Amino acid sequence: MLPGNRQSSADKPASALQGARYLLRGFACLRRARILPFVLAPLLVNIVIYGYSISYAGDLLQAFIDSWLHGLPDWLGFLRTIFIAIFYLGAALLVAVSFTWLANLVGAPFYGLMAEQVEKLNGETDATTALSLSTIPGIIWRALAREMQKLLYYLSRAIPLALLSLLGTFIAPLATLMPFIWFWFGAKMMTLQYVDYAYDNHGVGFREMRKSLRAQRRAGLGFGAITTLASMLPFFNALVVPAAVCGGTLFYMDTRLSKPNTHKQASETK
Repeated sequence: MLPGNRQSSADKPASALQGARYLLRGFACLRRARILPFVLAPLLVNIVIYGYSISYAGDLLQAFIDSWLHGLPDWLGFLRTIFIAIFYLGAALLVAVSFTWLANLVGAPFYGLMAEQVEKLNGETDATTALSLSTIPGIIWRALAREMQKLLYYLSRAIPLALLSLLGTFIAPLATLMPFIWFWFGAKMMTLQYVDYAYDNHGVGFREMRKSLRAQRRAGLGFGAITTLASMLPFFNALVVPAAVCGGTLFYMDTRLSKPNTHKQASETK
């Protein structure tokens, strides 16, 4: 945890470096026996998704690069290496963000329960969701509905950025800037994605969650940036997802503006 009292930490936003450390703390959580069951099933899903997606996306990207640079004059050949590096960086960022959403959609019910276990292991004794045949459908539905809400938020901003990237194919300076813009956007979305599970468990709406995170912009950027970079590593990113859920939950516990007085009851999931 951050130094000092947990609630008072919200009065002074943490630094980007402190925010980045939450992912490392999340990895440490994965060794806990109570967390492991919620890691294995989504992990298998992630491995399958990333394995096929990276192979398919790589072929498409190479075909696009060959087509786009086909008419480049010989005297501008030195630009080929630069543009290829930019294209691959942009593609890696898109893979890190876009394909993660599908894995998160499948694993969402597990991640909400994982976030709850992280809180219990860190002293939150009142965070409890009753699991039974009658409550599981409600848990799944609530988790998927929240993921769709985040997906719509993502698309409403990613589509304009994609159009701007398309414009960048005709404007070289813009093409150079777009990977950095995508990285900033991806870092923001990673923070929203993984901190949200704890907020949702406590009945905090998506809009209210975003408003709360504005008070922790620097810490949020640090957490999102390191998570984005780690998500760009093939197959290793399958472990990044559960670690980020754990780290995002710890982020919530340490930086929330005030401790909620009530939590969602098991009856709400029925």
